[in-house]
Amino acid sequence: MSNDMELIRNLEQILSTLRHELGNSINSLKISLDVVRENYEVFDDAKRKEYLERGLKLLMRQQQLVDAMKSYSQFRVNEQNEIRFLSFWTHFLSAASERLKGGRIKLISRQEIEPCVILGDRAALNKVMTSILDNAVEAVEEQEEPLIELVASKSNGWLKIVLADNGSGIQNNDLTRIFTPLFSTKSGKTGMGLSIAQKLTLEMKGKMSIESSPGKGTQVTVWLKCAGVQEREHEKTTAIPTEAAQ
Repeated sequence: MSNDMELIRNLEQILSTLRHELGNSINSLKISLDVVRENYEVFDDAKRKEYLERGLKLLMRQQQLVDAMKSYSQFRVNEQNEIRFLSFWTHFLSAASERLKGGRIKLISRQEIEPCVILGDRAALNKVMTSILDNAVEAVEEQEEPLIELVASKSNGWLKIVLADNGSGIQNNDLTRIFTPLFSTKSGKTGMGLSIAQKLTLEMKGKMSIESSPGKGTQVTVWLKCAGVQEREHEKTTAIPTEAAQ
């Protein structure tokens, strides 16, 4: 019953976002076209072009929403494989450092873990981490001393990846909707990054959680199942650690 209610709430939020985004752009487009129609003979070519370009921008916003919805179904985990985590971690940190090189954002990383193997999809995991990093970068852009910290550790047969930032944080009433497709607090954004990241994490039989305090920053935690020798022996009985299952 609780899962059904959560599904209904998510659908209501998605439909509400679509109603708002599409409703606003359709109304604006209708007004622009009405103005052109009523003043076509009065307007010169420059004025007509101005209104046509305005309408085109509104249509592009609608297309952006359609493309965003398509992207949600396009990203998926096709097959669970064993991934050598430290190899993935090294490549991801290298790409993250290269991206932030020369900027103001300070990146700190720690690995509190020995070499291990996890179950998942390498491309999907990269998409998950990149999406989380993208949000963190946007969150700290206006901070005087922007900081992003990445930590990898292991607990009870599960890999734990934490990405924390000292950005503006997320308002409490927005936190419950943060994984809802199309939900975004930023103008012009599609709000698909974290929803796709959560979807891929769940398809890898993992877990993602977010903790945030307005004005203090945000912490995203990803849990993924290990596939070491001992973990494989207990794979069917090992549960996600309590802090991740909450």
